Amino acid sequence: MIVFRCPQTGMNVQTHLEKQQRQEAQSFASFTCPACTRLHFIDLASGQPMTRDR
Repeated sequence: MIVFRCPQTGMNVQTHLEKQQRQEAQSFASFTCPACTRLHFIDLASGQPMTRDR
């Protein structure tokens, strides 16, 4: 399970995280947000959503 803050609503959202091997480089996974129903890309290491800078 992963918890992230929805960038659209500001709400904390919980979603299931499938088992994946951790990589040293940043690894993003896509999740459909139950708060805003949009697709977000979340950094699996930090739990932070992808921004335009990344």
